[in-house]
Amino acid sequence: MFRNWVIVVSAAAFLGCTPNQRILNSANERPPEPSSINSTGTVQPAKIEDDIAAMQTADFNFVYVFRRTDGGEIDADDRAFMSANIPYEINRKKISDSGRALVIGSNFRLPAENFKALRERFAFEDYSKPESEIMPSNNTANK
Repeated sequence: MFRNWVIVVSAAAFLGCTPNQRILNSANERPPEPSSINSTGTVQPAKIEDDIAAMQTADFNFVYVFRRTDGGEIDADDRAFMSANIPYEINRKKISDSGRALVIGSNFRLPAENFKALRERFAFEDYSKPESEIMPSNNTANK
């Protein structure tokens, strides 16, 4: 009798310690962002206007959009060029407009040489705050 009881308790403890398969399966599913679901429940790509607005809502001083001059999708070569010319201080980058634009949000100005290289290769749009609203950096505040 005691042996049967030990087997039942051991089995219950073992079954109670196994992972929930439903939870494991749901980890592999990535639900679409709520902003990309329309009223009929179908998924739509995020609009570039939404991505620009999100950067502005995040209160970035500088919001830039770079596009290929031919209007095509940003490819691997474009990404490599962008990575080489966008410093790590840039806070946020997002590919938008079905892969045809890169939206950048930052509180740091792009260095002039990087900015020039990017503008020579890509079409550029500036959605930054007006100069009068941009706070001076810390290194000039103490002078």
